[in-house]
Amino acid sequence: MTTAERLQTYIKAEMGDAALYKELSKIAPNEDDRKLLTEFSNDEQSHADEFRKIYTMLTRETYNPEIQPPVITDSYRNILRERVIDESGDFRKYGEQYIHTHMNNELKDAYYRARTDENVHALRLLYMLSK
Repeated sequence: MTTAERLQTYIKAEMGDAALYKELSKIAPNEDDRKLLTEFSNDEQSHADEFRKIYTMLTRETYNPEIQPPVITDSYRNILRERVIDESGDFRKYGEQYIHTHMNNELKDAYYRARTDENVHALRLLYMLSK
C-alpha cells in the first residue's frame, strides 16, 4: 500500500470515528461522558484534517470521502467496549507508522500526535466504563 493510499484509509477512518463519537455524545448518560466524547470527536476530526493536508501536499490532490452518519444499533456500553479495542489498535498502528516513517517529518509528527490521542482515548474509555 502506498503512503497516499494509506492516508486515504486513515482519513476515512478518522472521519468515521469523529462522526461516531459525535453521535455517542448525544446519548451519553452524563455530562462528563458527553464532554469526553465531544473531545474525542474533535481529536479524530483533527487527525483526519492533518492527514488530509499531508495527502494534498504529497499528491497535489484533495481527498474528501463522504462519511455516512453512523447508526447506533448496540448499547452505549458495548460500543464503548468495542472502541477501547479499536483505539488501542490505532495506537499500535500509528506507532508502527511512526517508526517506519523517515523522510517526511510532518507525517511522522502527525502519526505521533494521532498515536498519543488514540492511547488517551482508550484509557479514558476504560475510565468511562469503570463508572
